[in-house]
Amino acid sequence: MLVLRRAGAGERAWRPVGPVRRFLKQEKVAGWVFVAPWVIGFLGFNLYPLLATVYNSFTKLGLFGEAQWVGLKNYQQLFTQDAPFGRAISNMLIYVVLTTTIYIVGGLLLALLLQHKFPGNHFFRVIFYMPSLMVGVGIGSMMVQVFNGRNYGLINEALGLLHIPPVEWLNNYDHPWMSLVALIVTTFWFMGGAMLIFIAGLKGISKTYYEAAHIDGANAWRRFWSVTLPLLTPVLLFNTVMTLIGNIQAFALPLIFAGGGSGSVGAVVSVLGYHDSLSMFLTYLYQEGFVDHKYGYASAIAMVIFVITLLMTAIVLGVFQRFTFYQGSSE
Repeated sequence: MLVLRRAGAGERAWRPVGPVRRFLKQEKVAGWVFVAPWVIGFLGFNLYPLLATVYNSFTKLGLFGEAQWVGLKNYQQLFTQDAPFGRAISNMLIYVVLTTTIYIVGGLLLALLLQHKFPGNHFFRVIFYMPSLMVGVGIGSMMVQVFNGRNYGLINEALGLLHIPPVEWLNNYDHPWMSLVALIVTTFWFMGGAMLIFIAGLKGISKTYYEAAHIDGANAWRRFWSVTLPLLTPVLLFNTVMTLIGNIQAFALPLIFAGGGSGSVGAVVSVLGYHDSLSMFLTYLYQEGFVDHKYGYASAIAMVIFVITLLMTAIVLGVFQRFTFYQGSSE
């Protein structure tokens, strides 16, 4: 029963008492009120597009006209007749494995070097971290000039000092895979993001563990393998999963390296690069959906990418589950 009570001087005219007031005071109600903006946004801007993509993946949908139900035809064509998609899978496998390894190992090495206090350590942290704040379009536009195949490309200028002839990195007709090598090398620019998270993880390891290991006679290498690495596995897991997902979603860099579809790099006008050498999941989806306007087919590609991302993340979580150590856990 809802009861309204007249408030005293300086208070609101009426306020609810009884069951309504008790309901509003419940902790779970306050929690739902706080998360309501995110829930409303998710239902309106995430869940509906996801469900629409699932439905469209079973249809033939173009720029004009109604969607026509075709069942599994899009998926059958994708896995049995679509050679460029197979090339995208092989490129992504190479790219994701190598770039994730470079990002994690390089970030960890930088963190181990810069966690110590020495003159200028904060300056070097900022220097290594700043490139990770730049957007992919900016990094891609800069690196296109670095890997320019002519003599004025920065890398070719350096090779010229060693009397090595210039290399055609992005439009190599004899070795198309050179553009993928250039794309992987660019990953070194982004190691600062992982470095910062690793430094935070290293700061969270108690010094008592190192003191006990030092008393037992463990050298620096043994302390790293027996103390630092086991206690850092939760941070290592987080960095690996986030890096893996980010690399699977690579779009801006390969698109810029391929010329963006505008022929800005050499004579290549495809968003997938010469001989599909820069074909990635999202660039191929972009070509099918926004260049060729095959929205139903592009939706099927999006669902396959979604499932592959889930599977690879599950594999990483399953592997790390065996040796991830959490401080304070009973295991």
